[in-house]
Amino acid sequence: MYWYTLTPADSSKIRVIHFGLGTFANINISDAELDGLSFAVRPSINLKNDVKIVSGDGTETNPYRLQGDNDSDLSGSLLNTRYSGEYIRFGTGENTLYRIVSHETNGLTKIMSAEPLKEAGEFKRLEFDSSGNVNYSTSTTLGLFLNGEYLTSGKYLTTDQVDMIVDNTTWYLGTVGSIANYKLAKYKDIGGNSLTSNITQYKVGLLRLGELMSGQFAHVTTNNVISYYTLTPYSTSTINSIFSVAYKTSSDAFYEIGVKPSMNLKTNVVITGGNGTKNNPFTLELK
Repeated sequence: MYWYTLTPADSSKIRVIHFGLGTFANINISDAELDGLSFAVRPSINLKNDVKIVSGDGTETNPYRLQGDNDSDLSGSLLNTRYSGEYIRFGTGENTLYRIVSHETNGLTKIMSAEPLKEAGEFKRLEFDSSGNVNYSTSTTLGLFLNGEYLTSGKYLTTDQVDMIVDNTTWYLGTVGSIANYKLAKYKDIGGNSLTSNITQYKVGLLRLGELMSGQFAHVTTNNVISYYTLTPYSTSTINSIFSVAYKTSSDAFYEIGVKPSMNLKTNVVITGGNGTKNNPFTLELK
């Protein structure tokens, strides 16, 4: 959650913005590469002068919507036609807000909980695995919970919502260590030409390190952030997690921290209402 600017500090340094303070730091590019440091990206673009606003007030929870995007009733539209970052109403109780991550598998919609799971107003805390296993499966504490109690207890999902989830999503378990590219979480090499052979298939998983939407998005000074696990091992004995102050860290698998479930929804999940904003998330049904 440090992110790059376009502005050099000098011939060897670039300015990045500090995630919590909003101040800048000067980063030596060669030192950052040597230390395996990576920083976030916030793209900037110019929209054409004839783009029109059709709704919204420009706030975080009710952003402007542009003509051609949300100027018609989306009811009946397939969820897999919508965009990364949009909100959906999913789950039960105090865990009813999820977000679209991507359409990594053609026709499917990968989603994740907008916040780590809560119980009785507090963040639920779980070990990745009590035995120290860092390869996600139903033999691990977290994998067993997400593909057992999370799906079946009724505390987190309705029966209809469970039916919307694809039974077997492929989860990539590539290792990303201290000096490594995020692409190694999914691919054998940083060229991204061949997938890692370290995979597993389950109904529910986690996002991998470096995947879109895998970082902290709430402001780090509020009380709604908590560290949580990713799917990506750091080594044979430690697992990558997202620290509560918004950068990645690694820890032994027996620490109890937050849980952010991720899953793929089926091709025939359709929108029944809402506009995809935080205040008015999409509602869904299985067509």
